[in-house]
Amino acid sequence: MSRGFLRVALLIAFTAAVCGTASRGFASPDEGKSLVTLPPPSHGMAGPCDRACLYKFVDKYFDALVSHCACGLALAPDVKYTENGQEVKPGEGIWKTFTGRGTYRVYLADPANGEVAYYGDYNEFKTLQGVIALRLKVKDHQITEVEEILDRQQLRPGGGLSLNTAGVMTPMAINELKPSGFVSPDASLLKPVPAADRMTRDQLIAAADQYYVGFAQSKGSIVPFADGCSQRVNGIAATNNSDGPAVDPAQPSFRVYSQSCAGELDRGFFSALMKVGEKRYWVVDDEQGLALSLALFDSEGNVKSVPVAGVGNVTAPRAYLRPITFLSPQLFKIEGGKIVQIEGLSWPVPYGMRSGWSQ
Repeated sequence: MSRGFLRVALLIAFTAAVCGTASRGFASPDEGKSLVTLPPPSHGMAGPCDRACLYKFVDKYFDALVSHCACGLALAPDVKYTENGQEVKPGEGIWKTFTGRGTYRVYLADPANGEVAYYGDYNEFKTLQGVIALRLKVKDHQITEVEEILDRQQLRPGGGLSLNTAGVMTPMAINELKPSGFVSPDASLLKPVPAADRMTRDQLIAAADQYYVGFAQSKGSIVPFADGCSQRVNGIAATNNSDGPAVDPAQPSFRVYSQSCAGELDRGFFSALMKVGEKRYWVVDDEQGLALSLALFDSEGNVKSVPVAGVGNVTAPRAYLRPITFLSPQLFKIEGGKIVQIEGLSWPVPYGMRSGWSQ
């Protein structure tokens, strides 16, 4: 065996042992055994982590995802990590396929509670696109909790199966992810609220909570919507959209998403198809007037049609004619006590599944 060959072999073995990769490509399927966590922080690292500090944790986290290795990332030894509601080990799941972030980036932070969140687009293998909602819990400058919801682009076969990522048994949803809808965030999501106009954390949660109450009761009037409120789901305009999906050929004039924020709730179409099974607030940012929640909507699959006032019975879309649960991060922009914008995702998972964090 030549010395050159031996040096190369030793280098490959060393790289795999330290970072769980056999090359500079994707991480090997080692079930997280190569995960490297940092030791407890020194005395100088203890203490609070402000907004800028929390944002840096997000950026470092994505740097680690791009490298497909958690080496050097400040993960606590007992870190809890979930991906789409399932507990996995750092180094698995999206860690093996993530190749970069896009240009749609929203950060929000709650320094008092050591929590930071991120909402934006990403890609896998540089070709498949998705949107990620991410929450990190930071304590003593270590990441103790990681929660991710990944909403992926559904590619469907156009005459063959080579481009199928949705699965042959997955019915087409009316609001499948539209990657082109995630280029840059609306300016209102990035604009800080003037100090004199800021609401408390409890006030922001109370305003957002009313949305879920209004959804359950099909009463838009009880929700503090601002004039001109807008909502998107998976990058699709879900309010005031005259080109919204016509879900029932027998009712061509009925289009979902064609009404205002309040009007969509008043029609009660979606509340008849699914109920809120779990709801938690990830991060509430009073400085930016943002509240990011995770709601799980359960559809029992037995509602075949919905009576809509002024329209008649509307046949339920095929995607709802089966027991299914939707993971739905909802980002609320709230100003002056009014909901200005809702930016949401919807990803189907097995019926009755929970987030992995509920008590």
